[in-house]
Amino acid sequence: SQIPYQKLLSPFHIILGVVLSLAVFGLMSVLLLPFTFSTDPVIAQLQACFTAIPITTVFWFSYHMFMIVLIDQRKQKANK
Repeated sequence: SQIPYQKLLSPFHIILGVVLSLAVFGLMSVLLLPFTFSTDPVIAQLQACFTAIPITTVFWFSYHMFMIVLIDQRKQKANK
């Protein structure tokens, strides 16, 4: 048994979300590197990666909420 919103997202939407989230994680890991407190490059990169995790998680949820709302609106508009 599927929850109603699970019927809205196709495997393509899930894969697209994973790819975009990985891209956001990579981008944030690079962009946040200058804002770390360590002078050791390895520790600085770890800090940037750990900081990028919650930002990427917020992006993941935002992407899925947006896609669910967009697909539902398009289906409702098509049914009128």
